[in-house]
Amino acid sequence: MQKIILQISYFFYLCVYVEFGTYTMAQAKHSPGSRYYLERLLRDPSISLDDIDTSKITDMSRLFQDSKRKDFTGIESWDTSNVTDMSYMFAGAKFFNHNIESWNVENVEYMSGMFHDASEFNSPLNSWNVSNVKFMFNMFLGATKFNQPLNSWNVENVIAAGSMFYNALSFNQDISNWNLEKLKNARDMFHNAKSFNQDLESWNMPSLKTMDRMFLKSGMQKIPSWYKEEWQKEQEIKYINKHFYPK
Repeated sequence: MQKIILQISYFFYLCVYVEFGTYTMAQAKHSPGSRYYLERLLRDPSISLDDIDTSKITDMSRLFQDSKRKDFTGIESWDTSNVTDMSYMFAGAKFFNHNIESWNVENVEYMSGMFHDASEFNSPLNSWNVSNVKFMFNMFLGATKFNQPLNSWNVENVIAAGSMFYNALSFNQDISNWNLEKLKNARDMFHNAKSFNQDLESWNMPSLKTMDRMFLKSGMQKIPSWYKEEWQKEQEIKYINKHFYPK
């Protein structure tokens, strides 16, 4: 009888231990309710990114700015469905090149400078739903390796794309199908994008206010006819003739 009682007790102990262990594991997922607590979690090297539930976070701007982090494993699983601001999120994150194409960014309005000087970044983003984004200025400024398709992006609500591909030295993708009817600022958009040489003649930008230096020192070998900055157009044509059609 005593042996049976001991066996039952041991079995009960195992059940309690297993259940308690499962409960503990389930509770190990950190769920910060604010950006402040999310930043605290990110400073703890013992916490894996896939152990952080980000579903309550609305602001991820500058979250990894100038970060020295090399391992971003798990960040692809983040719930970004409530995020509205991702501006400068990975700016200066020299080692960042993780695939985050699975993110839900449908509520994001600010992507300005998101990959600014993220010099290693060259991962796909084409499936993102960016239909609510308004600001994309500086987005890939200095992202020297980035050269991924973006032709599936719906950018109809973007109003500012100045310096978007400034110094994006490798970028040369066809984005001629972009709807930019609300765009107001395209200043320096492809400035020094030395590889970029796409036909943008079909772009219609009736709301545009400024496009200074839009193609200066880019790889463009034919300036679109809609480019109205006459003085700047003359300078850029001279640059093209000098570098692409030398005498």
